[in-house]
Amino acid sequence: MSSIFNAQNIAFLGFIAIAIILLGFAGIVLLKIWRGDIGLDGLLAEPVPEDKPDASMKASLSRFQFLIFTFVIAGLFLLLSIEAGTFVDIPTNVLALMGISGGSYLVAKGVGGGSAGTDKSDKKKPKSTA
Repeated sequence: MSSIFNAQNIAFLGFIAIAIILLGFAGIVLLKIWRGDIGLDGLLAEPVPEDKPDASMKASLSRFQFLIFTFVIAGLFLLLSIEAGTFVDIPTNVLALMGISGGSYLVAKGVGGGSAGTDKSDKKKPKSTA
């Protein structure tokens, strides 16, 4: 009887419970996306500047790379944790790569945001005092 309630079985049942809850949340989000309650129009695109509302959204490679890299790393460590039966330690190299990925997103956002409002035609001309 004591073999049923050992630490490994309790951890496995806890993992199953957490996985069911997370899959339930994912199912609800996917259902809302399918119904159109949640829009994904700007998920991988840079937002349109407020001063140019007629401009079209442009795809962002840095956003796409950050999204894919995050899902790949999370999926791999989830798979490794399931196979091992315990949580796997994340090496510092992986954390450094995640930081580089996030940093490239921030740099791309900074570079893109810095050049958004520099059009010379938008600047007001100084008034003459004559």
